[in-house]
Order: sequence, then C-alpha cells, then structure tokens
Amino acid sequence: MTGIKKCLLAGIALSFTACTQPFLALQDKYASPWITQPQGVIDVQKQYSFRFVDKYRISHRWLSGFNVSNCRYGINVDPPGAFPEILGDPPEPNTPLVERNGVLQGVGGNRGEIRFYSLRERVYGTNRDGEFEGYSAFCSQFFLASRNGIGLLIVKPDPGKGTDEWVEGAKSVKINGLNWLFKEIPPRDMTRDKKRLAQKIEIWTMKIPDTAYWLVLDFSADLKYSIQEHYDEHMGMLNLFHQIVASVKLEPLQPSVKVSGPNVQ
Repeated sequence: MTGIKKCLLAGIALSFTACTQPFLALQDKYASPWITQPQGVIDVQKQYSFRFVDKYRISHRWLSGFNVSNCRYGINVDPPGAFPEILGDPPEPNTPLVERNGVLQGVGGNRGEIRFYSLRERVYGTNRDGEFEGYSAFCSQFFLASRNGIGLLIVKPDPGKGTDEWVEGAKSVKINGLNWLFKEIPPRDMTRDKKRLAQKIEIWTMKIPDTAYWLVLDFSADLKYSIQEHYDEHMGMLNLFHQIVASVKLEPLQPSVKVSGPNVQ
C-alpha cells in the first residue's frame, strides 16, 4: 500500500496533521495543445493573506507547481505605510476585500487616492432561463487527466442559489479552532454527463462570524476516471486539498477608520 493510501485511509483527521508529502502530477494525454495543465510536483506552498470587511485577516495556502493557477485576490502594490487604515500596517500581501452597498469590492491606492473596484469573482447568479448557475471561485484548479478539481469561494449565502445544498446534512468539524461544516457526497460516474466532467464530493463551509459571508472549499471528482482509473493521483490530490483546508486562518482585526473625502473614488 502506498504512503498516500495509508494517509487517506487512516481518516480525514490524520490527513490534516500527518500527511504532508507533495503530489507528482499525472501527465495529461487528453489535454488539447493550447490548454496548459499542471506538470511535475504539485504542493501547497503558495500563501495568501488579505483583510476582510475590516473584521478579519484571512490567510490560507494554495496549490503550487508548474502551470498551477494562482488565486485572483489581487496584489497590494502600494508602498508600506500607505493607507494603513485600509491596507493595514504593514499591509497584507493581497488586496483587502470590503463591503460597499452590500457587495464585496477590492480596494487599493493609486497616486495618493483610494479606489474601489468590482471583483471578477462576484456572484453571477442565474442564466437567461432563470436557472441557477453558481458562484465564481477566487481560487480554482482542475486536472483533466484524473478529473479532480479544487475550488475556494467566498459567498453571501442564498438558498435560492443552492447554498442550502452545501450545508444540508453536513457534520460539524473543528480544525485549528475554526468551526467547519463538512459535507461528503458519494461520487458518481460522470462520463455520460454532457455538462460536467466531475461533481463535488466534499464541501467544507465555514460561516465567517459576525459577517454575512461563508468561506467554502470544495473538491470534485469522477467515479470512473478519478477513483477507479487514477486512484493514487486522486488520493494524493485529496490529501493536498485537506492540507489547504487545515491551513485556513481567521484572525480578528481592529476596525479601521472610515475613509471619506474628495480623494476617495
């Protein structure tokens, strides 16, 4: 039995603490030439940290390796000490997220001015037929060969957009002092599904205290390709996913001073 199998079969709790080995990515013979896929050793060395609605510093690790997608928070480019009430002092590496008129926005400085901007990762709601489509992720990676995927989202829950399904029947799990709701979904063979290559089989939801938002981490797989045909790769990626969940930190902040005046855009 491989080390990966031993770690994962020992249980989720063990995989969060003892299993730290990297994963050798499967070469993807199914990918089109113009699609870049992760190659070589995949680990979880990338670190992200940002201020969230003036209440918390959120930080977590993410996948690292060749052709691995970065998270889309944005980077603080202002010099240290600029706008400490918004960017922090010292500033966090990634763009603060603030709430304005009930909507999450990014914020940064530009030539002595504070500017707010809409996020690409906002909720996009329903399609033209009124059917629920979903939420866009801040961080996401999909492996075509093994059909495993990982996503990280920050959403304002709305039962009409399917968020009840993420927590219905979920179990409470505490990791590093944080309260998660863990939902496990039996994997299915998705080979005849014309819309999706994989389905979510694990959903970890953390209700961010004293806010209207949830932080959600999900893991997707296909019964045939992921588990039956590429079992070791699947279990290795699941191990890395659990390491990302365990890396999440939520640290309270002192409320910042409200910014107003002609230099606020």
